[in-house]
Amino acid sequence: MKRRADLQSLLLSAGTVTAGTAAAVVRGNMEVLAASVCLLFALTMQLGCNLYYHYRMLSRSEVKRRHGESVSEDRGPLAKRVLREGSFACLVISLMIGLTIMTMSADFWWTIVVGAVIYGLVYLMTIGPKIYRSPWSLLITFVVFGPIGVMATGFLQFQHEAARSLWNSYDSYPCIFLGIAMGFLACSHHLVQSYYYYEIDDRRIWKGCVGCFGHRGVRVLVLLMGVLSLATVIWSVFSLSFPEPLIAVIPGFLGFALNTLVGFSMRRSGAGELHHLGSLTRVNFFLTALLFFIIWWALGSPDDSMRLLF
Repeated sequence: MKRRADLQSLLLSAGTVTAGTAAAVVRGNMEVLAASVCLLFALTMQLGCNLYYHYRMLSRSEVKRRHGESVSEDRGPLAKRVLREGSFACLVISLMIGLTIMTMSADFWWTIVVGAVIYGLVYLMTIGPKIYRSPWSLLITFVVFGPIGVMATGFLQFQHEAARSLWNSYDSYPCIFLGIAMGFLACSHHLVQSYYYYEIDDRRIWKGCVGCFGHRGVRVLVLLMGVLSLATVIWSVFSLSFPEPLIAVIPGFLGFALNTLVGFSMRRSGAGELHHLGSLTRVNFFLTALLFFIIWWALGSPDDSMRLLF
């Protein structure tokens, strides 16, 4: 259960919520309870998806055995049941937390839309017709761990402003820009993981992004994602009148530097090295978000949130 949960991948969910909180705190709108509930929702949702994904993989392996195909690992019905029930439990808990988020929202209709979109994308990634093996999964990764996750976290925290306008530019634009920047870093991780799975798949069933763009194309895309992320951060801090813009862009340079290191290291890396590079992209995603939160908190506007709990 612990091994299949892939706990290290939870750094992506934690980083998404941290980035959304950073976008809120720079305008003085951080709500601790709202951010904590968003973090619990993101963690339980991803944990449930991880478990269900591996349950589906074991189910497919069982079908292959019935048709006489060889599979590398044999798993009994107990493992399948544990993964299935564990995934359902996590997804039910995430749904309960999502309902809690609705009660915390001044206008709960947008939370219904966001929640429906998240669960729909999760369905495509876990149950959909091989979406997780196609380049379309790259777009889903960008949307979920970028704009949707970051913006929803930020919106939930600043919606109690006096203006009561969800789309006022002063509060919402940092969330939009940072959501796009973090989405590019999440795509970089997705590309490295696709590269890794392609290399360890002897039968080349897992084509993913490598089958579509080729090895060199994936490496170029990884480097491009870092450039686009940094460019978005620079554009945001200089166009939105951030205090001390040269300091505010430091987290963007950190993400770009580590991402560039990963991109150039992929060329001569074996399966083991690629696995470690994938882990580095996860750590890079979370550390970048955390550094955004620390620096933007120090440089941000004075706290003017109403500290509402519900």
